[in-house]
Amino acid sequence: MNKYIFLIVFSMTTALVIAQESKYYFGISYGKSFPIGDFAAGDITNSDAGFAESGSKLDFYMGSVLSERVIFTLTFRYQNFDTDIHELVKSLEATNQGIILNGNSDAWKIHSLLAGIEYKLNIGRKFSLYPRIGLGPMLVSNPEFSITDTDENTNTGVNRSSETGFGLGYEFGIGFKRDLGKSFCLMPTFTFSGGFVTISDVDTTVDNRSITSNYQPKIITFNLGLSLAYKF
Repeated sequence: MNKYIFLIVFSMTTALVIAQESKYYFGISYGKSFPIGDFAAGDITNSDAGFAESGSKLDFYMGSVLSERVIFTLTFRYQNFDTDIHELVKSLEATNQGIILNGNSDAWKIHSLLAGIEYKLNIGRKFSLYPRIGLGPMLVSNPEFSITDTDENTNTGVNRSSETGFGLGYEFGIGFKRDLGKSFCLMPTFTFSGGFVTISDVDTTVDNRSITSNYQPKIITFNLGLSLAYKF
């Protein structure tokens, strides 16, 4: 009986100590996102080509210390990528000799909510390394674009509608933390992120012939971020 009482008291004391030592942080991060693979491809013959250019990334995030080395994280992320419409125009002009095309396009817009885990590795007294991974829902809006022939007597042209799809987003990489006094810290990150998304009912018109189909963009990006976090 004494053994069980000791275990109960020990467990309660440990839980109390952990609760007293628990810490939280909240921060904001801004940086660059670089599309990779098919998402960045500019080949008109590649049906998965995203024609995405380098874009920006904005994160609002929080962390909660679960143990001495493990931290739970929650990140809301917005990414924006312009479309390389000029590369698409050049590709179409190359396959349609003798025509001159004009192109206009919106941007890719990606919203993610990622829950994840960081593992703390101390490097010195004020500097730490954090391998990290995260998963969560993702919303993706493909860019609307329009390509038209400058000759009004021809029907050459391509148009695609912008729709929004839902799927699963992910992230993995590393972060660094440098304490700035007792309440603030600097947290640069280097991560890869992407998602598995289906965008339904995308209308595509080519030379006045229209089709409606589902689109599954292959989204992969490399991200650089610099953030400032407040600890409490």
